[in-house]
Amino acid sequence: MKKLKLKPYIKKALVVSLVTLCLVITYALLNIKTEQVSKNFTYVNDYIFDRYYPVVKEDEKVQLPYSSSNIEVYKSYYEKDDSKEKQENSLIFHDGVYMQNSGIYYKSDETFDVQAMLSGTVTNITDDTLLGKTIETRNSNELIIMYQSLSDVNVKVGDVISQGQTIGKSGNCKLYGDVENGLHIEMYKNGTIINPEKYFNKSLKEMMAE
Repeated sequence: MKKLKLKPYIKKALVVSLVTLCLVITYALLNIKTEQVSKNFTYVNDYIFDRYYPVVKEDEKVQLPYSSSNIEVYKSYYEKDDSKEKQENSLIFHDGVYMQNSGIYYKSDETFDVQAMLSGTVTNITDDTLLGKTIETRNSNELIIMYQSLSDVNVKVGDVISQGQTIGKSGNCKLYGDVENGLHIEMYKNGTIINPEKYFNKSLKEMMAE
């Protein structure tokens, strides 16, 4: 009996088909395994990308949020250990209520540029009836700076900013009465509000070590 022989091109087609089938099955099995693993684990890459902010150089020192010379501190941060006189000067009176100032409020006779105290990322921008426009920047995973009482904002959420960059202009905050050209700064370290005056000219490394 004569044996049937497959033509060469048919053999090649069968081999290619078998290889393709094997690859498809392998890919499907890998996907199933990946889905099973991802339900039980959080990947490092996912964590980094979801919470990533450019890291500030540790030797970068905190600078003042302005460069103009005719600016003064109108209200200091309220410290529980300060003298009674300084504490009184750090109180805010609004709508019949005294409040402890949670940052530094600067004022000037004319509008001035507001500059980034540290490099970082703009994480939020708001416009409040009392506080005016506010820029929130994250300068590391543990440090946040709030620039409040702005009249103009020169950045948008997601912008990576450099130290000294102009990010807005001074404005009015109704909490501080009739001050037309003001700026309120708040700083948060590890979720706790801190006194910015203590950290000017200190490096990020020194600041985070305290």
